[in-house]
Amino acid sequence: MTDDLETTPSFLSSLPSQPITDDIVKQIGETDNPKVRGAMGFPGSSPSTIEAFLLDMEAKTHVIVFDPGAEQWHVYKSFETEGMSHQQMVDCASELANEWLAQSLSDRIAAAENTEQDT
Repeated sequence: MTDDLETTPSFLSSLPSQPITDDIVKQIGETDNPKVRGAMGFPGSSPSTIEAFLLDMEAKTHVIVFDPGAEQWHVYKSFETEGMSHQQMVDCASELANEWLAQSLSDRIAAAENTEQDT
């Protein structure tokens, strides 16, 4: 049971309540935390912003995403990486990030259309 607590990124609450830059993702990946192996950002819906990134940790890789409605970051999905090559891990995380981004964009479009109808 404690395994999840130990492998879930505890720094999520310290991230800003907005999308971040690739430099911040790079800093996260280069942290001194021995459980963090690296991080990589995925392009967001706006240029030079990161709304999703992968965080490769000892036991799992997490796809971390920004929820604009709640103005906070959360773990979208996590997966075991044992036996995976680096490229397989990146490909899996990319698929998850693209899945989230597609859903997020359609939610934003629907919200924008509802706002237009209300005015």
